[in-house]
Amino acid sequence: MRSPALAFLLLASAPACSEPYEPPTTREFSPAEIGILAELRTNGGTAQVLATLIGDGMWIELASPDRLTFAEAGGPEVPLVAADARYVAQIETSATQFELVLSRGDERAVTNLVTPPPFLLSGPSTTVSRASPIPITWDVASAGAFETWVEVAAACLSYPILRHFSQDIGAYEIQPADLALAPGTAECDFRVWVTRVVPSGGVAAGPGAPTPGAEQVRSIVISTEP
Repeated sequence: MRSPALAFLLLASAPACSEPYEPPTTREFSPAEIGILAELRTNGGTAQVLATLIGDGMWIELASPDRLTFAEAGGPEVPLVAADARYVAQIETSATQFELVLSRGDERAVTNLVTPPPFLLSGPSTTVSRASPIPITWDVASAGAFETWVEVAAACLSYPILRHFSQDIGAYEIQPADLALAPGTAECDFRVWVTRVVPSGGVAAGPGAPTPGAEQVRSIVISTEP
């Protein structure tokens, strides 16, 4: 989902006429004038970054020979590729510290990205009844303040369960009353996601200025019956 700040920037920069909008490019700004709105997400095996380039209060395009690359700290760099108004890259790694680098010749503007601590998500290992609360647990972060999202989805549910917690609580129970089940549901597998979040600090000038958003995500499948 596009952030409210980014949505506002796109709306404000849209032209009034019907001609195709051609955004400015990075070549029209010095590296110090370019902001990067970054979102980092990892599941412990794959890390993905989404980045939006901002110049003079509007989104801008990366132009050659400028380069935008992603790497775990000290590792090989992978170029980001365009995806609508953003740029994306992913690498297979369990690392928690990364670098997003905007390069122009010998100039390198580095944005350091750090994920929340990794964790282990656990739930029932055998089929459980939906008539009773279904517990899930995960490791609480030993340091730092992190928001937590819990999502439960299944083919037998009319809509998913989505819960937000302002802190890392380490446990949650899926309550029978929260299940919007299709009539006549027998066995059904629930997919549970828990996301530990560091929210983004918004947009600012300069690659190192914004606070990047970062997420650690884990998921499990729980088999259920009536």
